[in-house]
Amino acid sequence: MKIKVGQIPYLNSEAFYHHLGREEFELYPLVPSLLAPAAEKGEIDTGPIPIVDCFRLEDRFKPVGQFCIATSEKAQSILLFSKEPISELGGTRIGITDETSTSKELLKVLLTHRYEIEPKSYEVSHRPEEGNDAFLLIGDAALRNRFGVLSFPYMYDLGAEWYQWTKLPFVFARWIIRNDIDEKTVTFVENVLHGSLDEGMDHIYHTNEPKDKLRMRPRDVVEYIQGFRYWAGAEEHKAMNLFRKYLNTSPL
Repeated sequence: MKIKVGQIPYLNSEAFYHHLGREEFELYPLVPSLLAPAAEKGEIDTGPIPIVDCFRLEDRFKPVGQFCIATSEKAQSILLFSKEPISELGGTRIGITDETSTSKELLKVLLTHRYEIEPKSYEVSHRPEEGNDAFLLIGDAALRNRFGVLSFPYMYDLGAEWYQWTKLPFVFARWIIRNDIDEKTVTFVENVLHGSLDEGMDHIYHTNEPKDKLRMRPRDVVEYIQGFRYWAGAEEHKAMNLFRKYLNTSPL
């Protein structure tokens, strides 16, 4: 039986899947917001699940090693575009891309606890820029708009906002696997991920192919990927615990 793997179709996750096209795996491309529902329904066995969903699913899933998707000092692809400075977004409507789980909650934590403001509403949609005072994009859509959006003169990198506030990295997702998967299979997945990530990163660092759809030259891609961490150490665990604490004290 093949291992069903959730595949985030973003550049920042690409290296993980370098070896996962082999016959033991079946890949299911899913944006972050769809990964946890697929995991709960049994449609996937493992994948890089958004950290807010990892907290919720920890009684049914367990970590695969310490694999994660985290940013060190900035994200570059978790971007809030706004008509007003972020500190003046109280009482406004903020659009949220329907692709996100964790970034939406990170924005709420930042606005509530760092800036001490409360927007009028968060509007989740496929086109979050329409009819709102600010809007949040993630992943490749954010990268395509990283030079700015007309009529939204202010742009904020949520990874940078978190780092400037806490001096910690931010963990957006963590690889987890169903609890009922046997340990031999878990070890196999972990070993494949180690090799896949190593070779995937090497491929990214040595490729001469631009990402035309993202308006990125090879050196832009390398600079972007270098801002991510894919293994959770002490600082990442400290950041996850702090984020969980803020989530538990934020308004719904």
